[in-house]
Amino acid sequence: MTYEEIRVALMGRLAVFDGIEQGRIDYPNQKSPFKQPKEGVWCRPTVQYGEAFMAGMADKPHTRITGRLVIQCFDREGDGTGGLTRLADALIAHFAYWSKGHLECLEGSVIDVGRNSGFYQYNVIIRFRAG
Repeated sequence: MTYEEIRVALMGRLAVFDGIEQGRIDYPNQKSPFKQPKEGVWCRPTVQYGEAFMAGMADKPHTRITGRLVIQCFDREGDGTGGLTRLADALIAHFAYWSKGHLECLEGSVIDVGRNSGFYQYNVIIRFRAG
């Protein structure tokens, strides 16, 4: 798989996620600026590619690409962490162990980042491998 095929597959999977309104997702480099909702949770996905490595050799080398999908999830400070935890659980259920073609998503993890500029933040991390 190419890096672009991986990006398209992961963002396509997020586009069919029904655990949050699509207007509450700040997709990377959108044409129109994202406006943070005045209340409730919202998120920002990023594909972080890892090291590629040669996984085999036949008539040509076979490369695997590793990485992780990081979905930053935000809620206003003082609103508790229940909404963030439910969103994180739903995202992990949607992505963990899902596959498409030669892309495999692996386990999901949550990192409690804490307070950040008036928001409380969780990062949902889904490791993947492709190729």
